Amino acid sequence: MSTEEKEFSVGVIMLNTNFPRILGDIGNAKTFPFPVHYERVESAAVSAIITRDGVSESVKNDILKSIKNLENQKVDLITTSCGFLGEMQDELKSLTHVPILTSSLLTIPFARTFLNKKEDKIGVLTFDAKQLNNRHFGGHYSDDIIISDISKDSVLYKAIKNDHLDFDVDTAKNEVVESSLNLIKNNKDIKIIVLECTNLSPYIDAIKKATNLPVFDVIQAINWFKNSHQ
Repeated sequence: MSTEEKEFSVGVIMLNTNFPRILGDIGNAKTFPFPVHYERVESAAVSAIITRDGVSESVKNDILKSIKNLENQKVDLITTSCGFLGEMQDELKSLTHVPILTSSLLTIPFARTFLNKKEDKIGVLTFDAKQLNNRHFGGHYSDDIIISDISKDSVLYKAIKNDHLDFDVDTAKNEVVESSLNLIKNNKDIKIIVLECTNLSPYIDAIKKATNLPVFDVIQAINWFKNSHQ
């Protein structure tokens, strides 16, 4: 790399959480082979973002301030640590000159190109299916999408919801895989899985192996952009 070239970097808008961000999670800088800049939004508690009613104006304003901070750090891409922020994609991209990807749910049009039959479906595995709705899909929601979630009794769900400082990673992996298997067991027409929750990304290989289906997540999308960038 010449001295004139700038190394690619990504900026991540982070929810205000303290649970462990293990390798493979967007909140762990070692997940990426390039620099990552994090902006924690103090008002963005899990309960303030994971809601079917949408993000409040005050939290939106705080997120916008974080975007401006990331702009000043001259990142090449801005993303977020929660797929529910897909609802803000159009609003936020109109307020920054930096490319922005708020959610893995924005990859659904790309995933949809791989469906062959009219009855084929995309399965979305989320943190909370009762809260996720069409507003979070950035205009890409359709009746070919089936939403399911991880068990509310699972260690990962409890760690995120209650902001536990530790959880058993192996148990979390097994429970996430079980949730993904339940998703396709109950919906035989699912041909592709999209992981809404960024905290599911560490288990993507296990989900692929267990389901034998293509699985998309936000980490892939970030790397796609990086690889096309330089």
